[in-house]
Amino acid sequence: MNDIKDIFAKNLSELRQASGMTQLELGERLNYSDKTVSKWERGESIPDAGMLKQIADVFGVSVDYLLEEDHEKAAVYTADLPDDDAVYTKHMTIRRIVQAGVWLLSFLIIVLCWVVTRNFYWLILIWTLPVSFLLSIIFTSLWSRHKGRDNYIFISLFILSILLAIYLSTLKANLWMLFLIMIPVEVLMYFCFKLYFDKRKKN
Repeated sequence: MNDIKDIFAKNLSELRQASGMTQLELGERLNYSDKTVSKWERGESIPDAGMLKQIADVFGVSVDYLLEEDHEKAAVYTADLPDDDAVYTKHMTIRRIVQAGVWLLSFLIIVLCWVVTRNFYWLILIWTLPVSFLLSIIFTSLWSRHKGRDNYIFISLFILSILLAIYLSTLKANLWMLFLIMIPVEVLMYFCFKLYFDKRKKN
């Protein structure tokens, strides 16, 4: 009986080629590098259980199919592969609706405050920024094809928007120094994300 890594490597290669995907395209779907996919297909390593499930979902097969040596070749139905673009479009639509809803609610609160108090609370819009970026972080973690890269950007914008909101809420002359916090934060985030990507490349 062949080694489980060799069996998985053979099945993965066949599924990928049958679907017309390159190693790079498969890697992008799984948020891994093409080098990692190449290692899998050479039988040098095998992904963990969670990643096996993701790979099985991409190709519309079961995890058992990926790990079994003897199975019916007809079980590979490339026509039944999930429409990744359609799913991505659906997710983006949901994301835009939620984001628009947050901003609409913000404007409604401002209008309501104007009607009741005759004061224009423009800071509500400023504080909506970190809320919006926080939602972007959540949606990116759930659905983005490039979670690491996108989250790096949105986390930076989230922290910066909070500092901006605090500064504009107080308008104290010396408070601009708050923005200096971004320097160590960005350095720390850079190394954290670098370690994250290096770890994934080694898998």
